Amino acid sequence: MSFGPKKITLSDIGLNSLWAMISGFIGSIIILIIVFWSSSILGASIPNTFSQQQLGATTNSMFPFILSFITFIATMVSLVCSSILLHMTSPERYKKNTTTYAQLGFFGILTYMCITPVYIYTGLLSYDNIMIVFIIHCIVLAFWSSLILEILNNYRYILTGVYGSFIALFFTSIFTLILFGSIQGGYAKLLSMLIMLPLINTSLVFFKGIFELWYYHYNRLTNLDGLWDIFYQIEQEEKEALREEEQKNSI
Repeated sequence: MSFGPKKITLSDIGLNSLWAMISGFIGSIIILIIVFWSSSILGASIPNTFSQQQLGATTNSMFPFILSFITFIATMVSLVCSSILLHMTSPERYKKNTTTYAQLGFFGILTYMCITPVYIYTGLLSYDNIMIVFIIHCIVLAFWSSLILEILNNYRYILTGVYGSFIALFFTSIFTLILFGSIQGGYAKLLSMLIMLPLINTSLVFFKGIFELWYYHYNRLTNLDGLWDIFYQIEQEEKEALREEEQKNSI
């Protein structure tokens, strides 16, 4: 028996988006805490370090490394919180298990190791461009987190989650980069770190939810389902192939 698309409403999307926003703000608080803590390492606060570089002072080689570390810690805390909150609101869809958290942590560490040299190289050239690396870092982690949650917790309906995550990635990237590009001044771009994480988290959850809402109504109107219960369709095809094979052997 095919399960069909799970009913989703605008209130579901709004609630999940709210939890994603709250998780993002928790990450922003982590950013603030680490910024104050790291000022002793840099010899000055990160905003002052950023402003000095804007005025032509020598770049601090530790700033890109610390920014990469801040992004890694804050984003991972935010994504774990988001996973926990989604489990609380949709326990039938998002299970609470150590495998999910382990995979989130593994990918976060792997991404951190790969992207830190990009932070350092970009930061030595200009602090303006390093904020673009920060945004890309946050988007990649949030996007992959969305995929992991769908693959490990919702595998029967994996295609809907995967396609929804990619569509959400597309709109979130455009929306975030346009907003960031509209911010004038390097110092203001630095402060935008505090709103970018909640914005990225919320946008990904919102646009993925909108896709699933559209697909739910599409299925109801057309009675066509090419994505939702893909495992049921595969099972039916395998059973049909097995019956045909048995019929051939019985002749």
